[in-house]
Amino acid sequence: VHTAMFDPINLVLTLPIWREMSSDLYDLLVGHEVGHAWETPPKGWHNAIEEKGRGFKSFLNVVEDARIEKRIKNRYPGLRGPFYKAYKELMERDFFGVKERPVTSLQLIDRINLHYKIGHFLNIPFKTEEKHFLDRMDNLQTWDDVYQLASEVYQYSKEQPTTTFDDMF
Repeated sequence: VHTAMFDPINLVLTLPIWREMSSDLYDLLVGHEVGHAWETPPKGWHNAIEEKGRGFKSFLNVVEDARIEKRIKNRYPGLRGPFYKAYKELMERDFFGVKERPVTSLQLIDRINLHYKIGHFLNIPFKTEEKHFLDRMDNLQTWDDVYQLASEVYQYSKEQPTTTFDDMF
């Protein structure tokens, strides 16, 4: 398979086998998906996508990923090191496609995703009015918190002009 995934309905964890997969990267994929298994409610996930449309899925996923990764690392502190090393490895492989593309050209939800995954290695800028979203993401506890914040980021993003961050500065 192309990527790791967890099916919350059938309780199936699927993991890829990539060439040159370090044990840290494998631990990241397992830890991340186990985080979904522990935390992400299947009913809420599918209902949210049906209510707001398919475009909302990526917003919900980014916000939920930030929450579940924080919670799985708190539950299993031994995952902190492998997550850090694995994200560094993915960044060095240009997994996120930012070597040839300035992060300032990315939409808000993509910058948020990078901030929580490789923010230790990359300075990701945010406009002043966007920073409160990060503050709230740092304190997410429940699925309802995730849904509410993802809805607000989604609505905010839809209201923004199609210009990029680069155009603003």
